[in-house]
Amino acid sequence: MFGNGRLGQPVPAWGPWFVEVARAAGLAAFRDTCGSLAKDYLVETLGSGVAVFDFNNDGLPDILLVNGSSFEILDNPHVPKTSSRLFRNNGDGTFTDVTRETGLINQGWGVGVSVGDYDNDGYRDVFITNFGTNALFHNNGNGTFTDVTREAGLESSNWNTGCAWGDYDRDGRLDLYVSRYVDFDRAKIVGPGSGTYCRYQGIPVACGPQGLPGLPDYMYHNEGGGKFREVSADVGIRDTGRAYGLGVTWVDFDNDGWPDIYVANDSMANFLWRNQGNGKFEEIAFEAGCAMSADGRAQSSMGIAVGDYDNDGWLDLLVTNFAEDYSTLYHNNHGQFEDVTYQAGLGTASYNQLKWGAGFVDFDNDGWKELFVANGHIYPQADQTNSKYRQANQLFRNLRNGRFALVPGHETGLTELRSSRGVAFGDLGGKGQIEVVVNNIDEEPFLYRQIRQNSGSWVRLKLVGTKCNRDAIGARIMITAGGLTQIDEVRSADSYVSSSDVRVHFGLGNASVIEQLQVRWPDGTVEKRTGLAINKEHVIRQGGN
Repeated sequence: MFGNGRLGQPVPAWGPWFVEVARAAGLAAFRDTCGSLAKDYLVETLGSGVAVFDFNNDGLPDILLVNGSSFEILDNPHVPKTSSRLFRNNGDGTFTDVTRETGLINQGWGVGVSVGDYDNDGYRDVFITNFGTNALFHNNGNGTFTDVTREAGLESSNWNTGCAWGDYDRDGRLDLYVSRYVDFDRAKIVGPGSGTYCRYQGIPVACGPQGLPGLPDYMYHNEGGGKFREVSADVGIRDTGRAYGLGVTWVDFDNDGWPDIYVANDSMANFLWRNQGNGKFEEIAFEAGCAMSADGRAQSSMGIAVGDYDNDGWLDLLVTNFAEDYSTLYHNNHGQFEDVTYQAGLGTASYNQLKWGAGFVDFDNDGWKELFVANGHIYPQADQTNSKYRQANQLFRNLRNGRFALVPGHETGLTELRSSRGVAFGDLGGKGQIEVVVNNIDEEPFLYRQIRQNSGSWVRLKLVGTKCNRDAIGARIMITAGGLTQIDEVRSADSYVSSSDVRVHFGLGNASVIEQLQVRWPDGTVEKRTGLAINKEHVIRQGGN
């Protein structure tokens, strides 16, 4: 927590930012099962995502924790299957497991999740990627879900990872991008230490992804009537290099009103699919400056954080990467990205960590976004090296001058060590304070709750599309309050294979009123509001007063 310094810089206040409350909140019975503890195969190492969304429209965001599996479970029908778990928000800081009664039961080897109302019926649906067959769960609007994957045409196969909803052709229906990883055949994969890419600092470990064949990503067009059509080649998304895709998000990086797609690729150059506005995409990451690091290296990228951290009106990107490398901060200079990691103070603070889920979030409501990053190694054998398998998560304070500073663990409360993966954010208590849900591989999750009242004002915006998609995914929001102008977009997925609360939160500092709110809806129409009250949620309905 930080008050205002004499020069506008934040100054530290006493006490930790967060307390970890997963057990007290009722989440501790969950474990993200992911193969054997030895992690002999790469598929056992990636872990799973998490979603924060209101499944029953009671105004309280719920939590879905995606679960993995193991070869023993897949091979032996007598071994109980794992399942992703849906926890209903009770409104008192606790959650109840309602997986069985809702029917949202994904028993595949779950990886990623994205939430979006694909049929515009007012209830949010859930798509889960699997190592195996994917799963689409239709929200029936009565507290239950139905698996409609086969009818929708979204089964796919092999190793699917990231996924995100977005309306690329602005027809009012949500389309779906699915990133895919390694063409994995266990019968053809050699054991730890047996090949060129099977050692870490001289220690035998699971092989890959380098040296293994990749898989092309998929784009699915929403045809209406609950049907989807795979259109990757038709729209120009030709992943001919078969990159090892992980995190994916939709972001209008060039402010032209058309949603673009950014993909974090492991050990290969990242993708930026620019939407040309005519139903076609072109891959321009190299030209735009966000394919590699500043020194021209393809990094081992995992997750993506999106946010205008310096409040200049352009959305920036933070891409999390492997250990012994920095996570790359790409500053958006009017549609052209620049690697400013070291200038921003992020080059060495997490160099030794292996980074996954991340997000730009204004935790202290001062109008400037902090950076949260989840960490954890993929190799248990890392404990035999100068690294560690279980690692602490990190919070970076926004200094308001283009730089960040790592907040020490004793000040953040992020002290417990896990091998963390997916992260999602949301105002679970409805009090203007963002909480953090972290999926930890093979162990119980984290639920980080803020424990001090923020001094800054805030506003939460729930957008409802009437002519565009119902969730208003892709809408651009701009607010002016207290002399500061901020922007953000409604997103269905980011971080590492995760999906955060679709409601958009802004910290407002000392502002007493929102002077102006502007919404550019996904269909390109623009609406404005003035004089909105602070410290509350506003429902903004397209075409409303």
